Amino acid sequence: MNEMSELVRLRREVPLPTPDALIAQEERLLTAMAAVPPAGRGRRGAVVVTGLLAAAALTAVAVLGPALISGYGLPTAYANSAIAIELRGDEYVATIKDPFADHARYTEAFRALGLDVALDLRPASPSGVGKVFRLGFSGTTEKDRIGGGLEPEGCSYGRPGCALTVTVSKGFSGRGVLYLGRPARAAEPYENNATAGAKGEALEGYDPDGRTVAEVLAETRERGLEVTFQIIEPAPDGNGFSMNPGKQSAEVGGHWIVWAAEPFRLGAVRLLVSEKRVARNPVHGN
Repeated sequence: MNEMSELVRLRREVPLPTPDALIAQEERLLTAMAAVPPAGRGRRGAVVVTGLLAAAALTAVAVLGPALISGYGLPTAYANSAIAIELRGDEYVATIKDPFADHARYTEAFRALGLDVALDLRPASPSGVGKVFRLGFSGTTEKDRIGGGLEPEGCSYGRPGCALTVTVSKGFSGRGVLYLGRPARAAEPYENNATAGAKGEALEGYDPDGRTVAEVLAETRERGLEVTFQIIEPAPDGNGFSMNPGKQSAEVGGHWIVWAAEPFRLGAVRLLVSEKRVARNPVHGN
């Protein structure tokens, strides 16, 4: 391990000081300087005290890492290999540089800015990238806001200029946990809920609802998609359905009915099917 790597390791082991702690440290040094008797405030004494203040400031910068310092040592931006955060007006905007990074790198960046925010990125189908799965809050006020999305809004992730972002209100006072959709690796099952016929999805523009399995398989073969089945048991009146795990290995026939198609993983869809047709779609209720 070289000297720079060792310094980085040691810095990460030192807990990040809070803004209040930095202000208190500076106030203690100023108080100490004021307590020096006039006779002891010669040029030599002034140099010593000023040196202490400079050392404290350099220590704060070293601990905070690549942060921009404003006012009483308060950071306004932070960046590492996974995320870059900057203050824009009344909110922090975080740009995800590496959506597959260890979640601890995101927490590290938010904590450096005095924000208790945890970011958990989950694999999502194309239409779910940038969508919020769920939010968790504790100890917050009505003014505290947190959210996520794509910037600019409505862009397609993966194209130039389209970024996955998180926003947190300035002065966020509590703890927040954000679960956000990210691109999935090749073999990862998606964790979001979506329709396979939606824009950007594997069956974009195709409506499989109410068609036979044979019809839908013809479409999936044409698009080069793999298919997995989920066998459902529609309620007699079509209002909802149940799913028996013990029947999932049954052979699905071409005459069976497809009620919904969902993104499953990259290059694959899941078809919700039943052996018999009912009057209403038990999945979508129409």
